[in-house]
Amino acid sequence: MNKKTIITILLALVAMAGQAQTFTPVVEDSIDFVITGTTTSSHDSVAMFLCAPHGKIEKFPIVGGKFKVTGRQPRHTFIQIGDNAENDLRFIVDETPTSINLVTGEVSGSELQQRFVHCQMRERDIDRVVEPWWDSLGDEEKDRIIDMRGGRLSDATAKDSANFLKYEDFMGDRDALVRQIIRENKDNVIPAYYLYVHHSNLNYEQKREFMREDAPYAHHPAMERPWKAYWGMILQMNITGKTAPDFEAEAPDGTMHRLSEYTGHSQYVLIDFWASWCGPCIASFPFMKEIYATYKDRGLVFLGVSCDKNREAWLKALEKHQLPWTALRNPARKGDACDLYGITGIPAVILIDPDGKVISTDLEGKELKVKLEEFFNDK
Repeated sequence: MNKKTIITILLALVAMAGQAQTFTPVVEDSIDFVITGTTTSSHDSVAMFLCAPHGKIEKFPIVGGKFKVTGRQPRHTFIQIGDNAENDLRFIVDETPTSINLVTGEVSGSELQQRFVHCQMRERDIDRVVEPWWDSLGDEEKDRIIDMRGGRLSDATAKDSANFLKYEDFMGDRDALVRQIIRENKDNVIPAYYLYVHHSNLNYEQKREFMREDAPYAHHPAMERPWKAYWGMILQMNITGKTAPDFEAEAPDGTMHRLSEYTGHSQYVLIDFWASWCGPCIASFPFMKEIYATYKDRGLVFLGVSCDKNREAWLKALEKHQLPWTALRNPARKGDACDLYGITGIPAVILIDPDGKVISTDLEGKELKVKLEEFFNDK
């Protein structure tokens, strides 16, 4: 048995195990906590809220540059405190009183608390270098960088390219620091926060390194989203190269259709998963319309599958954005299309070959355009 076959079998076994798993959070006992601090903010209060996952905002007064935040939360809950002057830090709820200078990051408290704050100050060091440059850019320049990163900018200039490279360098440094912080804290709950925030920036190999059932952070409530994304990635790897899973969806006129009506008929099929409430989905429409216009008469079937639960919101979005392709709706529910395709975030594009097999589950922007050019030029 060759190495490639062994790897394929292992991926299939891992995928089956992943599909069978559900996330069970371990919620610690609730405890009282106290965080006192200082700030130079001119505002009259600091804001405190649960930050991984997010919760409601509470305000605590600033008097003479000092504040006191108290509450009762499960031990190891992540909370954020900000002074409305861009001095925000995250904390871990524990029994040891914490004292913090929100501006400098000088902290006293438990060893875990100090370590968590110091991690964030390392992030600040990187941010301080790039923020003056970023703030110097106009809104249009920023938008062009984001579009270029998503492969949606067709008229990039030399200046765009220079800005993009600088932005990519910054993001690379940020991502590398996050991975380093996770590796340095595998014996505590700090990685749960960083995986909650940054899991989408990790590739499969990195996720496989960090997503460990025996880790101290594995069942922290913040880990539900990272685990689902990881299992979804494994599922996508498992269905690639296989017959596209079938599902039923509704057309605007109320009729029901199955994906199998469109696949396996000697034509490529592109499924664009989106929703009316998804900002990045809306932002991708101009680029996706270019894709549609280029390939609609060359054998590409384009399906826009909405995850909207609200039918009226879906119909209004179709009218507002004048989407020219076939529109279907498969609202989120157990056993829906997103579950079948391991989709945990949208927009998401699925490509299916003329034989009805999944080619790709993770292409976007420039990579999607290149892959389609490759398919149709060969054809």
